[in-house]
Amino acid sequence: VSTQSTGSSGINAEYGGFFLSFLTLFGTILSAVLDPSLTEWRHLKTNEERIPFPLKDYILEVKAFRPDEYDTNPAYSELFRTDKSTTMMMMLHAGNWNNKVGRLVWNTIKYDRGYDVNIEECDARYQAYRSFPAGGKKEQIWAWNFNRNDVELKCDGELQYSQHFDEGEDTPRKPGLPQSCRALGDADVDRIIFRHMEGYYIRGIPRNNKRETTPPPEGLTTKYPTTEGAATTEAATTEATVHNKDYPTCDCWTPECGYCTNMECTVKQDLINSDRGIQVTSKLRRKRLNSIVLYDEAGSEIGKFRWSLRGIWMTGCIQCLTPAELRRAKAVEGPTTWSFSIKDGIVRITINDECLYEHPLVGECKERYSKATRFAFYDMTCENTFLYRRSEMVAGERITPDCAGTCPQQ
Repeated sequence: VSTQSTGSSGINAEYGGFFLSFLTLFGTILSAVLDPSLTEWRHLKTNEERIPFPLKDYILEVKAFRPDEYDTNPAYSELFRTDKSTTMMMMLHAGNWNNKVGRLVWNTIKYDRGYDVNIEECDARYQAYRSFPAGGKKEQIWAWNFNRNDVELKCDGELQYSQHFDEGEDTPRKPGLPQSCRALGDADVDRIIFRHMEGYYIRGIPRNNKRETTPPPEGLTTKYPTTEGAATTEAATTEATVHNKDYPTCDCWTPECGYCTNMECTVKQDLINSDRGIQVTSKLRRKRLNSIVLYDEAGSEIGKFRWSLRGIWMTGCIQCLTPAELRRAKAVEGPTTWSFSIKDGIVRITINDECLYEHPLVGECKERYSKATRFAFYDMTCENTFLYRRSEMVAGERITPDCAGTCPQQ
């Protein structure tokens, strides 16, 4: 009897231990789920707060405040201090609080020497902002947007920093780069430690990529041209010319556009069958990207096409250096007019009617982008324009000559 009793106690202890382990694991899982209340502003009351936050499901917004007194050219040793009044820090973790996968540092001001923002896993040194955050305003809204292949940081809607996870710096001075940068992009960050941010606020912006397609404005319904109708008559050509007009490349990364999820900020076009594609006029630079977001009929984002004089990227399918002949074709001064098309699954960039880049999509990539029926511009300014062709495009309500009031007309 005593033997049976001892065995029973052992079994109970074993199951008790298992139950406690299960509760611990279950609690860990629950702690990594974003509290719905975080879609509202949450006040950071201390200089170190641990908060569950699935970074790839939500865009992280931070409401910060520039100090009244600051020095844009402090002593060199002061630049690297992370506890100074201008500096914010986030420690990114995946799965548990012991698995740190990223360290982000950024500032509420722009320093004269460009020590403004740094992702430890990608940058060997601090990077400079493009401009003074929020135009010098005290209250600032920062947005960290993490995707699998890249991350972008904006302040009050203006891009200040971007990093492709396949393009981390490679230097012997910092072992582990650039592999650690790619690892950060692949990590499922689900919790963050916020440091030196007492008094600031955070919230999550859900990535609502699936939205009902809104009907086009009355009178703008357009039948897509077929292959048989490619050879247009002179009358049709004249009509198309009359209705063609340059519109600004309205940036979809705004609250009004639902951060590129509102279909009223997109243009409908049968891209896979369009000979002319999307014609854009913009200044071509090495670091400034021209970015087009592509959507399917349901309004779900398929991916982004981005290019500059440095490189060409298409989400999940293309990553290469810009060919020399394409770099040389840019205008000597001012903007360059170029076209992007994916007719029949072949990605092309054309300047002056000459195709200077061509890349056939195959397999899953071809199938993926063959569904592209809408596009929007991402992080492109009002100074850039695109040719709105009413013969094959249908604009959302916010695609207007002044981008629904966000781009002042000359």
